[in-house]
Amino acid sequence: MKNTLMISFTCFLSTVFFTLTKGQNLAGIENSHIERQVDSVFHTMVKAAENLDYDEISTGVDDRYGAGFIVNGSYYQDYSQMISTLKANLREGMQQRITILHQKISVISDDVVLLTASGNAEATIDTGQSFHVKFLWSFVYKKINEEWKVIQSHQSQAN
Repeated sequence: MKNTLMISFTCFLSTVFFTLTKGQNLAGIENSHIERQVDSVFHTMVKAAENLDYDEISTGVDDRYGAGFIVNGSYYQDYSQMISTLKANLREGMQQRITILHQKISVISDDVVLLTASGNAEATIDTGQSFHVKFLWSFVYKKINEEWKVIQSHQSQAN
């Protein structure tokens, strides 16, 4: 009887100890780490967009999957087509400021993330004329060679 009681008590203590020392959910820790990585890449690209540095923006894109890119209702099969169009429309002396109002990062897997954002952009050309645009964005990021890259994007003006 004493042995049965001692075994039961030891099992009970082991269970309590295991429950108390159990750490955070590993998936939650990984998700948080992934979210911080993607957030950092996203804000670096936003800063490059504010500086109209399309070459810097391009370093954060990988078009190997051919997923396509959408800008204000225009579909581009290839990233190079889209960036060429944006560069062609760039006016000398143009400046822009981007304000992110809402942002959501959804970790789909350990190497795929969806980021959605909305906000305001204000562009000023060298004549002093300025334009205010509300935008909606979505980006699919994939981890390629240990770096987060945009493989698909949708950018449009909000009504």
